[in-house]
Amino acid sequence: MKPLIYQLRDRFRRQISKVVAWGSKLLASLSPPSRGFASARMCPFCGLITPRAKPSCLECGKLLVPVRSTR
Repeated sequence: MKPLIYQLRDRFRRQISKVVAWGSKLLASLSPPSRGFASARMCPFCGLITPRAKPSCLECGKLLVPVRSTR
């Protein structure tokens, strides 16, 4: 009798894991994708690493070309 109980227990565990996997996939599809963060860029004139939020270089002061966000 015990082997049958163990088989049923294993089958129940597999079904539970399938339901949990389905639920996690569903929740992952509903949440918005993470946007991450913008990396720094290098000034083409002087070579200084400049934050993306700054419109001009911190060293030479020249305007940097705006970069289009990839979305």
